Amino acid sequence: MTTVIEDLLSAVGRRKEFIAGLKLSKVSVSLCYTAVMLSNGYVGLCHTPTEDIPHVHTRRTRNFHEMDVEEAVSLASSTDFLERVVGIATVNALSQYLMDQQNYPREMERDVFDALDLRGCEEAVVVGYIRPLVGKLRGKVKTVRVFERNPQLRGDALPDTLADQFLPRADAVVISGSAVVNGSIDRLLDLSRNARIVALAGPTASFVPEPLFRRGVSVIAGVWAKGDAAVRAVAEAKSFREIKPLVKKYVIRKSGKA
Repeated sequence: MTTVIEDLLSAVGRRKEFIAGLKLSKVSVSLCYTAVMLSNGYVGLCHTPTEDIPHVHTRRTRNFHEMDVEEAVSLASSTDFLERVVGIATVNALSQYLMDQQNYPREMERDVFDALDLRGCEEAVVVGYIRPLVGKLRGKVKTVRVFERNPQLRGDALPDTLADQFLPRADAVVISGSAVVNGSIDRLLDLSRNARIVALAGPTASFVPEPLFRRGVSVIAGVWAKGDAAVRAVAEAKSFREIKPLVKKYVIRKSGKA
């Protein structure tokens, strides 16, 4: 079976009539996020997994600026995490352009919590500490368990290695898009098959939805961005709270799901 990453690359790559001639015009790899702006102005964001990137000086052989989009997209499957985040950010930028061109039914100015029908949910699991969401869920669901990979971001959450025993019995599961970056997304979705609601959320989850919908995801919540402002904010290592006014949140629901 193909992976989520492989299917995402296929989903954007086959729309060649939209990709031809596009290049990367700006790239910023920073502490919180990585940002890529295409030559048509569309911007994609991706979580930068600082815990998985070696903190040593290495000689980089690639020049991301002015790279063809097709080559940049292929980096999303790289095992070099600096290349990988640039590739996924490119997939997200290209996804927003493609969804605009093809009139996808996105609900703009809404976030993942707005799209969750939590009636009857007793147990929720959040993988990736999305703090504003967790606070809202704790006011609606009896038991909310939170898992986070990065020790510096973990706070009162548990290591994500412990999520496996709780995901199969959760009613609602929300997974951060960062799971696509660290490669855990396929396993997490497989473990979440019994959940009534499965959502993928965050700036990193801003890609075309079909590969995730085919795997049982019912809601995708991402961001739309265009122009220099968000790229500059990322270059200054700003948090999403500071980037938020520069992007537009949206949700996409799988037909008949909430």
